[in-house]
Amino acid sequence: MAVKTLTVNTWDHRCPSCKQAFDVEEQEARMAPDVPLIVAKSEAAYSVLQPDRSVQCPHCHHLEKFSSGKKKRRKKIDLSLLIHRRWLVGEAGQSEEGVPYGGSVSDDAESTVRWNIARSHKMSLLEVRGELPDEVVCPETGHLLKTGKAGGTVPRKSRFACGACGTTQDVLAAIKASGKSGPVAEYAVQGYCPTCDQEKRPYRGRFFAAVSDTRPFDTAVREWEARKENDLAPFWPREEIPYGFMTGIANGDIRQGHGFTHWWTMFNPRQLLVHSLLFRSAVTIDGRAHRWETREFVFGILHRYLQHQNMFCFWDERQDCLAPSLSNANYHPKSTLVENSIWPSLGRGNLCSSIEKALSALDWKDRPWDLVYNDRVAEIIPAIASDLKGKTSKLVCSEMLAGTPKLDCRSATELSAIASESYDGVITDPPFGGLLHYSELADFFYVWLRLAMQDRYPNLFSAPYTPKTLEAVSNRARQPDDPDAFYQRILTECWREAHRILKPGGLLSFTFHHSEDAPWVAVLESLFDAGFYLEATYPIRSDETKGAGEFGSKKIEYDIIHVCRKRREEPKPVSWARMRRQVISDVRQLQTILEVHQQAGLPEADLQVIRRGKALEYFSRHYGKVYVDVDKPISVQDALLGINQLLDEELGGVVDQPPVNAEPFTRQFLRLFDGVTSVPRDQVQKYLRGTGSSPGDFEGRGWCRNQRRIYHLVPPLEIARRWVGKHRRGMVSDYDQAAFLIGACTDNSGINVSSTLSNSNFTPHPALGALLVWFSRRGATTEIRNAAIRAHSILRNWNAKNQEKIQQLDLFFGEGASS
Repeated sequence: MAVKTLTVNTWDHRCPSCKQAFDVEEQEARMAPDVPLIVAKSEAAYSVLQPDRSVQCPHCHHLEKFSSGKKKRRKKIDLSLLIHRRWLVGEAGQSEEGVPYGGSVSDDAESTVRWNIARSHKMSLLEVRGELPDEVVCPETGHLLKTGKAGGTVPRKSRFACGACGTTQDVLAAIKASGKSGPVAEYAVQGYCPTCDQEKRPYRGRFFAAVSDTRPFDTAVREWEARKENDLAPFWPREEIPYGFMTGIANGDIRQGHGFTHWWTMFNPRQLLVHSLLFRSAVTIDGRAHRWETREFVFGILHRYLQHQNMFCFWDERQDCLAPSLSNANYHPKSTLVENSIWPSLGRGNLCSSIEKALSALDWKDRPWDLVYNDRVAEIIPAIASDLKGKTSKLVCSEMLAGTPKLDCRSATELSAIASESYDGVITDPPFGGLLHYSELADFFYVWLRLAMQDRYPNLFSAPYTPKTLEAVSNRARQPDDPDAFYQRILTECWREAHRILKPGGLLSFTFHHSEDAPWVAVLESLFDAGFYLEATYPIRSDETKGAGEFGSKKIEYDIIHVCRKRREEPKPVSWARMRRQVISDVRQLQTILEVHQQAGLPEADLQVIRRGKALEYFSRHYGKVYVDVDKPISVQDALLGINQLLDEELGGVVDQPPVNAEPFTRQFLRLFDGVTSVPRDQVQKYLRGTGSSPGDFEGRGWCRNQRRIYHLVPPLEIARRWVGKHRRGMVSDYDQAAFLIGACTDNSGINVSSTLSNSNFTPHPALGALLVWFSRRGATTEIRNAAIRAHSILRNWNAKNQEKIQQLDLFFGEGASS
């Protein structure tokens, strides 16, 4: 249940009696001093120095006075805290006398008390020092405990093994069959000893102990049952948990699968008692002595405390403390539940720390500060450089806005009451597609705050749940037909309204980050369709680096601030090839500056964001008028794909590049099938991960097919024969045109190439000639390469006879567009 490495002062020593060596440790390194200790065989012999300065030899037990005049060293000790197998076996649903046990939040008090007592009678802990072996024997009971893969009661994810018969069963199925939430029992507490902390013991005064006395919890359970429908009845929420993506789809439906049917079932009886008492006090105590604004400040404290005191808080082993619910933004039920104390001086998220956080916010309001890197401070104020400690310093923000600024905080989906062109700036934080469902998460707090606020603010707190109709989010529970389209439509309307209320020179700023490209496409399309262009992009360190593990978030190191302006005139048309050359030129000019920042410690990932931001600035200014072919503008998805390819190539990621004037999807496909006719499916998926494209994009175009987990290149001859009898006006893709000409030039194709080139409805793509040259060198088979050489020869002859048409293409797309 806990793993820790502690450090102690140690002396090397040799016993004067038996002459054997051992370590003398200044203090005992323990996580749980009162439980049996097992020392692994791999551990070096040691003895702990006693208060009277005596030490006993671990080999011959000779006792001697120890002189600590020798040189000491710091020694690391690995400790593991285990739960005894007796407790892990579990408990029957009833006592030997046939009386049922409780343990679920919806069970009556007496059955839960019986359950708690029964579980505590079997509870004991073991501490292992050193590398944890696969098997240990309890020195008190003689039981063998298997600590490797063969041990425990969780044979695999979401399964448990019955302690009576050993049958493996699904956790969700078992809980669902019970019709209520799973039973919960205390097994350990973490305490704090101030005296041990003052003595600088290795665990800094903290310790673990097995729960042997359940009376404190049992008393709270009985008190809650006695008061919940009496004096505390108005102060706890009764609403059912509604169906939504976070509650009914994600995490196996927490209502039916885990038994969390009502909001109050997310708390145990003691937590319900504490929260109800706190809310009752804030609402009712001495109404004349406290202003309503003061009460609202207290509700803010209770809001934070709710997040740290519920049945979704869990143990953060790395930080050795409680991790609050919604650490990862969902209602994922936890297996290592933690309940915090209310008034301690230590611990994360207790009520005292929530009060301190709120008071510090008041201080910051009057005297705001920000963290600045000390290197930067020393650069600006050299005189104080020698006094700086650590990496950062707090600097007070002393600049004030001129005049009386007007600030307004409201939902971006409802701005109709604001006059047009009345604001200088708009700051928003768009949702990440379907990644975060804010309103469904907000209900967790809303149902409690509503109890205190609905009389004061009936317009805001009269409904049982937070409003969801116009939330800009991709939610499969509310819009099952096409949630992504709904999200993008609402997001676009929000930004159109922001466009309306901004002054002509106003700025729209927002932060957005995501590890995949697809959500970027939706956000950028909405932004550009609303009439904005990107003025600048700035990467900044995110407020929290999220890693793998129980928090469940993908690692994201930086946020990106986008600064946008209103487009005041129609964008000018430009070819993708010309814009690409301009972007390359500017990115290369940036390179010298970026290299300086890289030397100063800015990671390559952040530098790449700056480069991509610069490219997107250009694209946004010409949005809707960036052409890959005559009358064929490039989409945001294609542009983002092309920009990523461009930056990859600039960094030397691709040696033999596909034609630069080819469409981005074509270039991606050529990279994938460079000189080969087949690629394993997992390799394709890995290659395309994070690019915003998928294998389905290429399958849908008919360029490849999936057979037995391998993607095969569709032969150019097959593509050419598809076009037999079809109108040539539809042949606009550069790859389709190249594949058609190559297929038609394959031996015995029976297709006339010249008739297609001479067709008035056929316009050769600017990249067609370059693609044929590419296939003549990099084609997957000799047949494809030879056919590409013949097709290129025919195209060059056609170009020579149609110079006027080629010159028109060159004027827009650049020299040699179709050569």
